[in-house]
Amino acid sequence: MIKNIVFDLGNVLLEFDPDSYLEESGYQGTLKENLKSAIFKTEEWLQLDRGTISQKKAVEKWQQQNPDLKTEIADVMADWEKMLTLKADTLEILKELAKKDYNLYILSNFHEWAFDYVIDKYDFFSFFNGRVISAAVGLIKPEAEIYDYLLTEFNLDAAETLFIDDSRANIKGALTAGIRVIHFTDAASLEEELKLYLRE
Repeated sequence: MIKNIVFDLGNVLLEFDPDSYLEESGYQGTLKENLKSAIFKTEEWLQLDRGTISQKKAVEKWQQQNPDLKTEIADVMADWEKMLTLKADTLEILKELAKKDYNLYILSNFHEWAFDYVIDKYDFFSFFNGRVISAAVGLIKPEAEIYDYLLTEFNLDAAETLFIDDSRANIKGALTAGIRVIHFTDAASLEEELKLYLRE
């Protein structure tokens, strides 16, 4: 029986779409792709998730590595966290689960600065019994240690715990830890899969 439901944040409860953000910022074609590679697909982005580098230092490194994009990198990173908007349909599912007798948790790879922004901006965090944010614990999904940390920190039985994430790698990591999983694609599919799991 499922007693604990664990949510990822990015692309589950919050939109995270660098492509759209870059396009809305006026970057197209090759320039958009170069910026995406220079920022969002770097080791420094993972270090931000892990909490081992500051955003200021990451920007400096990206600018050193891409001197021709120095101004654009600064512009992109000036308020990138504004792309983290609510996924209203998933939020409705969360609200319904909160009315029932489940323990709700967050397990998310997230930068410290960005998490401070979203927790201040949105009130849905009050639905959760606890959270594990990567930058706060120095671990990132899909490393085995972060799932162990979640289970230990909140004294959860893996077999009674269901994890929802949009990343197949993160889902695989949870499965390896004995946690049950739903691979998130959209709210409608999530709602149907939850019915199956929570019917037990």
